Amino acid sequence: QGRRMAKSEDLSTDWQRSAGDFSCSVCRRKRLPASEFSKSQVDKALASLNTIPDKDIRTGPDLDRVLFLTAVCKKCSEEREEKEREEARAKREAREQAAEEAVLEPPERVSVSLAERPFGMTPSKAEGVGYLVTKTSEGKPAARAGVRPGWRVAEVTGQSCEGLDLEAVQALLKAAELPVAVVFEKVPGGAEFCTACQRVLPAPLFSRKMRTRPPDKRRCSACVEAADGAAEAEAEAAEGAAPAPAEAADGKPQSKLAELRELCAGTAREAEQVTGIRAVRGGSRGGRGRG
Repeated sequence: QGRRMAKSEDLSTDWQRSAGDFSCSVCRRKRLPASEFSKSQVDKALASLNTIPDKDIRTGPDLDRVLFLTAVCKKCSEEREEKEREEARAKREAREQAAEEAVLEPPERVSVSLAERPFGMTPSKAEGVGYLVTKTSEGKPAARAGVRPGWRVAEVTGQSCEGLDLEAVQALLKAAELPVAVVFEKVPGGAEFCTACQRVLPAPLFSRKMRTRPPDKRRCSACVEAADGAAEAEAEAAEGAAPAPAEAADGKPQSKLAELRELCAGTAREAEQVTGIRAVRGGSRGGRGRG
């Protein structure tokens, strides 16, 4: 009975198409080519080789070694990311529904006297909120009077600030004679102040853990997710940057592509020793191996 002739795609040493030494730690598929994984996963797997201690006591010029690399394949990564997106979407919808049903209590009013300028208050940059305090400077009149982030200026020397924009309220504060009598509205009951988007929002839009933090460090869940997403994108961009190339045996820099080709070539040599079939280089379907 004749032995089947191996085609080039069976034992090709092309690093993207050949059966490689990669396996997925999630779906447990083995003998996968590097093209099944993202560049960052391949880089991590290759970098991990440097941390594996060499405990092989065998020696000899003809000694063959096979290295098996484990990572998470693109398919599993995409499925995991889609699942995470669905979970985040469900949580976001639940938060928004709870926020719509939340009942806010009328804000408590507090009168303070600011005896000197500058008052040491930083207003929110968000539009349509009037003069909403986002920060007070330690040691300044506002901080000494107990003004907190999230408080809104309601009156200046008896004049209501209802419906006024930030510039109009600032003009009142600037024109008032010292000491300036200011009435603030505290954060309403059932609401929290987000230091990131600088808005007073219903409490359900904040996580329970976030609500235990000091008022000047609280951020709504939407701002937290946005910051986390930006951090992940930045980390992925950093991982995607070309690292310093490894060095070959001759001391010259070696690219990741060269490393992968060497790994695949080693796989092909091992297959040749076991089967007696020599691998044909290249990726054309018309090529044939040798029996």
